[in-house]
Amino acid sequence: MSSKQIGTQMDAALFYGPNKLRIENVNMPVPSVDSIVLKVLSCSVCSYDVRTYRHGSFKVNPPVILGHEICAETIDTYCGENFSVKANQRVSVYPVIPCLYCWYCKHKKYNLCSNLKELGSSLNGGFAEYISIPKAIFEIGGIVPVLDSTSNEEASLIEPLACCVNGLSQIKNNDFESIIIIGDGPIGLMQLMLLKKQFPDRQITMIGKIRPRLDMARKLGADYIYEIKDEHFFTNPRDHIHGPMENVAPNLIFVSNNDIRSLKVALQLVNKNGNIILFSGVKNPSNMKNHDNDVLIDANFIHYNQVTVTGSFSSNPQNLSEAMELVNSKEINIRNLISNTFSLKNLLEALDTSESLKGLKSIINKFD
Repeated sequence: MSSKQIGTQMDAALFYGPNKLRIENVNMPVPSVDSIVLKVLSCSVCSYDVRTYRHGSFKVNPPVILGHEICAETIDTYCGENFSVKANQRVSVYPVIPCLYCWYCKHKKYNLCSNLKELGSSLNGGFAEYISIPKAIFEIGGIVPVLDSTSNEEASLIEPLACCVNGLSQIKNNDFESIIIIGDGPIGLMQLMLLKKQFPDRQITMIGKIRPRLDMARKLGADYIYEIKDEHFFTNPRDHIHGPMENVAPNLIFVSNNDIRSLKVALQLVNKNGNIILFSGVKNPSNMKNHDNDVLIDANFIHYNQVTVTGSFSSNPQNLSEAMELVNSKEINIRNLISNTFSLKNLLEALDTSESLKGLKSIINKFD
């Protein structure tokens, strides 16, 4: 524990608007009847954090503390109606704050809550020494204990891994012969590991732009890798990708990056009775002026080819527990995805490193 006590000051990264972020000394959050205060141990930088820092977000009303991929430590014992945890326990944190009253919450689809709030967006997040966690997160099982065998940095990646687990849950049937992942970042690599585990007999292709990431994909079991070297690829990707397209059976395609052109690629690569899972939000869509960035869905193509396009957003507490179990059991190794660590005072450098695609995951793991 820090020598600082609750109610004094802490360091935090305040986001004030696009390209405006400052490390400041602010009041620590104080426990209340509705919230618990945790000590942050590590917080991973998500591409959402980078996009928000550069362009803002409709979800964010500054000033706010960003960061939602969090490993933290409990300060006090918590005993609630549905959940209890001891003091000084390391935990991974589910970042969605549900209202608990809408149809989606009553059916435990908390990521689709009609009154959705999120840590690091609508409420202060993990780029600070301490964070206030609404008790609702505890009560829905959104606090998952971390074993001694898992590092703080790995534990902060449980949340994005849980999102990938949720993405795989959107697969409605197994009627596909091959898989394509468009996006060679940490998410795409996590999906590759999960898909290899769940569908070991399916051929998987990874498409991306960064050679070291593609090389890692090959080591993780990708049957094919394709490096996008120029813009010609986006005009007609079938002309470039040969091996995977020799099989005209139904395929499954994950769009796992925020470039709108990747959805256009998916629509060109999908086969009859194929499935497209749109995993990522689109990068800065409001500023797109070029009509080349428009995506027109051909209704007849979707209809006559019986193509399914599915969205996947965030996760549920059950996915967080499943992700933690996969890491605890060593079935999924996320340690190799951690390439850069920073102190909170160097958060801007961490954001720049993530934005420039240097390495894989950048994580804040020092706060004082």
